[in-house]
This record gives sequence, structure tokens and C-alpha cells, in this order.
Amino acid sequence: MEIIKKVLATIFAILFVLTAVFVLVFFTFDRRAFKPETYQHVLANEDFYDRIPTVMAQAMVSSSIDFQDLPLAMQGMSTKAWEDFFRTLLPQETLKLMGDTTLNELFAYLNMQSNSVKISFLPVKANMGTDSGVQAVLTLFRTQPDCTFEQVAQMTINLLTAQDITFCNPPEELTPLLTPVIQAELQTAALVLPDEVTILESENPQKDPRDRIQTVRTLMKLSPILPIGFLFVLTLLAVNSLQSWLSWWGVPFLSTGVLAMLAGITGAPIIGTILKRVITQRASAALPTSLSDYASDLASAMVGAILRPIFWEGLILFFIGLGMVLIAIYLNNQGKLKLQRVSEEKTII
Repeated sequence: MEIIKKVLATIFAILFVLTAVFVLVFFTFDRRAFKPETYQHVLANEDFYDRIPTVMAQAMVSSSIDFQDLPLAMQGMSTKAWEDFFRTLLPQETLKLMGDTTLNELFAYLNMQSNSVKISFLPVKANMGTDSGVQAVLTLFRTQPDCTFEQVAQMTINLLTAQDITFCNPPEELTPLLTPVIQAELQTAALVLPDEVTILESENPQKDPRDRIQTVRTLMKLSPILPIGFLFVLTLLAVNSLQSWLSWWGVPFLSTGVLAMLAGITGAPIIGTILKRVITQRASAALPTSLSDYASDLASAMVGAILRPIFWEGLILFFIGLGMVLIAIYLNNQGKLKLQRVSEEKTII
């Protein structure tokens, strides 16, 4: 009977080690993968913040803004033209602030804390009244074909009569005359632009892709129950003293720590491939179109964010297990010495 218990205990110890490593991955994933702070440093190195003008341009073109209220020079602008405009208008520090705000909005949406993701246009409206706004419009002009003689003549008339100017590349000589007109048009545009534009919204609550994500997260949160259960059964089968408890818990903890550290050091290709596939196929549906191309980068950030703490968690488990094993060996040696002394005393008697 004791042999059967030990065999079963060994099986449950192995099951504990195997499941505990996966639980470390899943539990750390759930704890860190849905926080914007996890990605800010990584995505900064991936030029994520430089993509904000693209997100804003796509949001502008796909929004319900009445472009007829904009100045003539800004009506009918393409997505690329809006992107160039925002890129010239907004400094890097403003793009980073807007990017961090957008990430916070995005993860609030993914965590079911809101039903939409919005991007603020207040920094745009604030900068439109500055020299950066004028330079942004002039940059747009430079991307257009050179103005014809007729267009220059019409532009001169429009400047004198305070009318909208033609959207083409004017001669450098007209730039001083264009500046006050551009400033006036930018002030008009700033009044027309909304304070924020929605880039993602939950349209069908019955088929919300976030429900799948939340289901998976719930399973991840419950995953520690499995190895704890194996450890509990192992304890019932094999533990009957302090020494046996230290041995039967210490070896699995030590083994789990070693495997977790190996996963943290060398497991990136395997775990990274799995996570990228899951994120790209599943989470992309819950991301804005303009950010879905970054699903792979988000997955890469997840891998790095997960593997680093897993290594340290494994190291802690390793030392806990090692300490328990060493104490168990010490107690075992002390027990043998005690038995040896008793035996020697009996021999003398």
C-alpha cells in the first residue's frame, strides 16, 4: 500500500511541476498583459508613437465630421494629406502624450471598463493657432503640384478679397501674404474640429470580441487551482512528517523553479510564437484598424513582459525548493546520527 501511495504521489508531483510552469505563464500574462504600462517602453522603441498621426488621419476620414464647414483648402484632403498635416503640426512630446492616452483608452476598452476608444483632438486644436499650424499647411501646399498662372492670379484675388485660397503649391514669394490667411483658416478649422473622435466602438454587444478575451482571462485567473489541487493530493498521499513534507514539496518547487527559469531564458521563441498567433488572430478583431498592424508588436511586448518576471519567479521557487530539500537532508542526517548513537549505546550496554 505504501508503495502505491508513493507512486501516485510521484505522479502528482510531476503533474504539479508541469502545470505550475504553465500557470506561471498564464497568471503572469493575465497580470501584466492588459496594462498599458507594459507596452509603453517597448512600443516607443518600435516607433508606435510615430504612428499616432496615421491613426488620427484615418479617424478623421472615417468620422462623421462635416468637411464642408472646413476651409476650402482643407476640404477633400486625403488620409495621407491629413497624416502629413498632423505629423508636421504635433511635436514628438505631444505625440507621446496622445499615444499614452490612446493606449489607456484602448486597454480600458479591452478590460470592459468602457465601450469605446477615443482619441483627443484638443492638442491639435491648440497647436493650430501657432506657427506650427501655419508650417503644417505650407507643408501640405508643398506636396501639391505647382500652381498654374491662372491659379496664382486667382489666389492673389482671393487674398485681396479674404476668400478661400486654392489648394496648390504657390511660389515662395506669396508665402508672407498667405500666412495671415492660413492663420484665419486654421482658426476656423479649429472651431469645426471636434474635441475627440471615436476610433473604436462596441457596435454589437451580442458578438463583442472582448467576451472571448474575458473568458480566457477568467480561465487564466483560475488556472492556479490545478497545480494547487495536485499539491494537495500529493500531501494527503505522502506527507506524514515535517521531513517528508519538506522533501515532497521541496523537490517539485525546485524542479518548477528550474523549468521556469529555462522558460524565461530560452522559451521566447516557443511562447512568442504561440502568443503572437493568439493575439494576431483573436485580439486583432478588438483593436482599431489603424492599430491592428501592431498586433504582432503588441504580442512581442507581451512575450518580453511575461518572460522577464517568470525568470525571477522561477528563481524564487528554486531557492525555496532548494532550501526545503537541504533542510530535509539535514533532518534526515540528524535522524540517522541519532539512530547510530542509540545503536552504539545499546552495543556498549
